Amino acid sequence: MDLCSDPKTIENSVKRLVLILSCVVAGVSTIAQAQESALEGNILNLPVVVVGNQFYSARLEIVPDTNPMALVLVEAYEVTFVSTIGASIFNDNILTISQIWLEGFSYWVNFELVSDVGFVLQNYGINDTGFSSNNTLGLTDQPAWQRMLGEANDIGVGANGVVWVIGTDPRNGGYGIYRWNGQSWNRVEGGAVRIDVDPYGNPWVINDSHQIFRWVNGLWQRLPGDAIDVGIGANGSVWVVSGGGVYNWNGIDWDRYSGSAVRIDVDPTGNPWVIDYNDDIYQLVDGWWIEMPGDAHDIGIGGDGSVWVVGTRRSGGGYSIYRWIESDWNRVEGSARQISVTNDGRPWVAGSDGDIYSSQ
Repeated sequence: MDLCSDPKTIENSVKRLVLILSCVVAGVSTIAQAQESALEGNILNLPVVVVGNQFYSARLEIVPDTNPMALVLVEAYEVTFVSTIGASIFNDNILTISQIWLEGFSYWVNFELVSDVGFVLQNYGINDTGFSSNNTLGLTDQPAWQRMLGEANDIGVGANGVVWVIGTDPRNGGYGIYRWNGQSWNRVEGGAVRIDVDPYGNPWVINDSHQIFRWVNGLWQRLPGDAIDVGIGANGSVWVVSGGGVYNWNGIDWDRYSGSAVRIDVDPTGNPWVIDYNDDIYQLVDGWWIEMPGDAHDIGIGGDGSVWVVGTRRSGGGYSIYRWIESDWNRVEGSARQISVTNDGRPWVAGSDGDIYSSQ
């Protein structure tokens, strides 16, 4: 059987495209220097396409007189990448081109794989340059901010809607730890500097000695290891970052992953996004750290998969707030220093002065 002509023998879409690409490989492994996709005549050049844990450079030809637009893969070769900023991504039979410039506008485009080497346009849109010099508001819905009682140094929101904060009152271990009861904040024993909340409403905290604790039946339980931040996904997956790496809790101990970071949060499927010491943003995809556009100081991910960051542009009570839309960051109204996101994608933030806001 000729596997190159029978992609149905591989059910997983990622493996399928790897197979397709390998069947049309036109060169040896090389380094992809350029990252920007470009349309030259009827040829679409994609310098880097991320497919699982492999990387390709590809050329696709526009099929004339097709509506919606159709493409055919005509050439591909494996590459070793320098940076994945601006790279295209193939996942679940969808080829996402994060940025391509046409007549002065930056577009994101999604194509669906419909045959061995054929793609059809699924949808597209104009990118908002959320981190650009003009700093214009993005295309995302604007949150309606509501000032909440109290002040906080950090915020954590569980997938069940329970909100905890690290206050601004000094305590042994950092600052006071509080739970929102719907009308006011209830303090519990202990002190910490970073916090996140699991799907059952239980906080995990890091204190000023980098020790890790979780709330179990009304008491703090010390866990092994040390960390500088903690993030928990809607599926219960717990990750921490420290000076020595990125770690995932396996129920007994921490499994180490490559890299290092200072801030972390986790998407609903258990995959972390991190911010490193240079404010660069990375997403873990199939075991590989993929660098995302922009810079940030803090990150929060909702149970609906929405990703929000506090950027590095000074604004009001902290820094500008952005939401990831399709392939770029869209700025929203308001400013903050810390951020966490509810199960339905609504952020809670704390400003530089500690003021707490929730979005409605």
